[in-house]
Amino acid sequence: MLDYLSQVGRYIENTKDQYAELYRIGLHVHPIPFFGDVMAARVLTVGVNPSAGEFDGRAWPESLSIQELEKRLRGYFICAQKPHKWFETWSDALNLIGSSYLDGAAHLDLSSRATISMGNVRNQVLFENMVESDSRYFFELLPRCTSVRLLLLAGCVSQRRYMNDFIARVAPQYGFELLGHGQTAGEGRVGFHRLIGQGIDLPVFFCSVSPSGRNPQLLIERVKEYRVELTTRLGTTPVLPV
Repeated sequence: MLDYLSQVGRYIENTKDQYAELYRIGLHVHPIPFFGDVMAARVLTVGVNPSAGEFDGRAWPESLSIQELEKRLRGYFICAQKPHKWFETWSDALNLIGSSYLDGAAHLDLSSRATISMGNVRNQVLFENMVESDSRYFFELLPRCTSVRLLLLAGCVSQRRYMNDFIARVAPQYGFELLGHGQTAGEGRVGFHRLIGQGIDLPVFFCSVSPSGRNPQLLIERVKEYRVELTTRLGTTPVLPV
């Protein structure tokens, strides 16, 4: 994992000027390709990129060795610093399928760059191009996550593309393919897919509602609605309503 983090760090440093307008001025950040123990996780939630708010008053030192960064990322959900509030919605959803970030789950991002929020990005094309280029390291990391049995996706990559559509478009560049049937209709649309490539074949659940969207509770409701299908794929026991 140390060699992987070193590669990501060099890449982010060498390309940061291309995306300078997407960074928050005056905020020192570190590349974050994942949160939690990805090597042991059976289920992975997937986001677009880390929030700049992760580095705002959350006790991140300005300088970190690769070893220190790995320790902080793999122990993210068990360290003294409380996880960013963004993870609260996914945490509630994971509980419904018998998992949690403390036991059996971790998080990956398509891009490792902590930028301004998507809603504040003026140049959506630049943001989308950034995520497409950076996602090479998302696809490089997945085969290293040897315990994973299920991927959970939600929301959009930009104001133009849902995450599942985006991954389906860029995955072939990196030796992967996202297969699956279309989404259900209505608010909080759902899709079931498989991500295949580089020796992996993973079931994928998609919901069009983001954990940071206007109605994140709807994401929790969709996971609850499909918890039997999800736990069947994951090999856990669904948490049934009282």
